[in-house]
Amino acid sequence: MIPAGWRRFLLAALILLLATGGYFAWRHRQGATEDYPTAKAARGSIRETVSALGVLAPSEYVDVGAQVSGQLIELKVGLGDEVKEGQLIAQIDPTQYAAQVAVDRATIADLTAQLASWEAKLTLAKWTWQRNVQLAPQGGATEQALEQSRSDLKVAEATIASLKAQIDKAKATLKVDEANLDYTRITAPISGIVMTPTSAAYGNNWSKLDIAHVGQVLNNRQNAPVLLRIGKLERMIVRAQVSEADVPRLSLGMPAYFTTLGRQDRRIDATLQSLEMTPELINGAIFYDAVLEVPNPDRALLPQMSAQVFFIVAQADDALTVPLAALSSVQRSSGIRLPGCPPRAPAGTDCVFVMAQGRMQPRTVKIGIKDEVSAQILDGLSEGEDVVIGTPSLAPRGAGPRSGGGNAGR
Repeated sequence: MIPAGWRRFLLAALILLLATGGYFAWRHRQGATEDYPTAKAARGSIRETVSALGVLAPSEYVDVGAQVSGQLIELKVGLGDEVKEGQLIAQIDPTQYAAQVAVDRATIADLTAQLASWEAKLTLAKWTWQRNVQLAPQGGATEQALEQSRSDLKVAEATIASLKAQIDKAKATLKVDEANLDYTRITAPISGIVMTPTSAAYGNNWSKLDIAHVGQVLNNRQNAPVLLRIGKLERMIVRAQVSEADVPRLSLGMPAYFTTLGRQDRRIDATLQSLEMTPELINGAIFYDAVLEVPNPDRALLPQMSAQVFFIVAQADDALTVPLAALSSVQRSSGIRLPGCPPRAPAGTDCVFVMAQGRMQPRTVKIGIKDEVSAQILDGLSEGEDVVIGTPSLAPRGAGPRSGGGNAGR
């Protein structure tokens, strides 16, 4: 049994301990509170986009090749030069082609001379034949002479017909050889800028081909030798590689814009011109080519520039928006669990936590357009209301909830 004096001591110590604990607990609650980071529902512009990487190329270009074989003896242009249609840009050694043309012309001259000779023989053969026909009834010409004159006439006629055919053939050969001689002079098929040819226009598959050089022997029988490329830079196309998952969201004529690596501050508007249904396998993923075309009057856009392309699926101005971090579905995917919102919201809706007078209240909202950072609120929130965008932390009493501010229009 504990003596009465000890009991009074223990009771006083217990009362003191409880009082001290209660005091420090009161001091802690007075000095700190849970602070939820918030942002205001604000109005601004929002757009939902599909992004893709692309490469620029001239909308019109021609790979200039050699139509005849031979050694390149002169190249009159270089990379970056501007050329006019019909301008001489290269010369293949014409020696053998000029010689062949000379042979053809000599052959025609020889055949023409033979034709003239046989035409004279034909005239004589006709006269002899007609004379023998007249003399034969009176015995002035033998049967053998008559037959010989008839044979001579037919031989002359046949020889003339053969010579005329040979002349026609020789003239056709001359035209071909004259064309080949003319092909040794390579002229610009269009006006534009001289550039390096490539094996493809975009992506990981394109590779630069060597521009032709003086002394190079071109063989058009094995392949079509490409000397250089001439492109018009006044209009450019962008070939963007779009993932197969995003292709169903694209439609011809939809608005789009892109930026280049060197001018990320310059947004260039365009529309989707075509979607090429030729899949390409890149690193195990399937991509399709979406093509944009834009004017380039200042020639600031150059071939093979990289482009970040954005296809605008939907957009709205003066829309009420909140950060994506305010949506409970996004919070759950980030591992944040705040009580009060259902684990799965109906389609087209989500749940947000509204901070009002220091209290957090769950609220179901209707969702519209989403972009990379924000979501459009169609119903359930008012402009200026604070929504929770993260987990709480301790903050001094009176500091109030932190606010991330409103969403600026993008």
